[in-house]
Amino acid sequence: MTSLPVIIIGVNPFALEVAHIFQKNEVVVYGFLDDDIKKKDTMIGEIPVLGTTEDDAYWGLIGKSCSVYVALENPTERKKMIELIEEDRGTKPVHAIHPSAQIADVKSLAYGLFIGASSIISPESKLGDHVIIGAGSIVETGAVIESFVQIGAGSVIGKEAQIEKNAFVGIHSTIVGSVKIGKGATVGAGSVVIENIPASKRAFGNPAKIL
Repeated sequence: MTSLPVIIIGVNPFALEVAHIFQKNEVVVYGFLDDDIKKKDTMIGEIPVLGTTEDDAYWGLIGKSCSVYVALENPTERKKMIELIEEDRGTKPVHAIHPSAQIADVKSLAYGLFIGASSIISPESKLGDHVIIGAGSIVETGAVIESFVQIGAGSVIGKEAQIEKNAFVGIHSTIVGSVKIGKGATVGAGSVVIENIPASKRAFGNPAKIL
């Protein structure tokens, strides 16, 4: 978490969740930036939409007087924006971790995490950069979740399971212990995965089958 005010990039339901977490942690949300010009000068609750990422007056605050969190919903756009911030502003997005989340001593807690309300991160697990862990999820002991993975709310990642980069696990899914979900693979909502899923494949069901 950060002691500086934070700028949130994106105006969407996910961004509202992020703003709520910062407010729960008593971090000032300076405002939103969104590249939809129609949203400029509107208010989301009590938080203003300041402008777009091309507004130098606000963009220039990032890494100086403000921290940043990228809350774009499209994974490709989110990754590009994070890379732009790292290159142009020389800083990395901060964590958005709900105060009700339970986080044990983990092997790695990287940059730009989102960990939702009532989630449990067990000992010896490893979280890569910019991972999203939905509310009420459980990451069991020794699980490895690589960079840019998204885990839907209410999911369970079993002991020593491995979720590779850019993979997506839908809400209320279960990945049993020691299973590997390959890079860029997708697991549909409510699935129970008992076998490895190869990279870039889609799987769904109980037990999950490759589509």
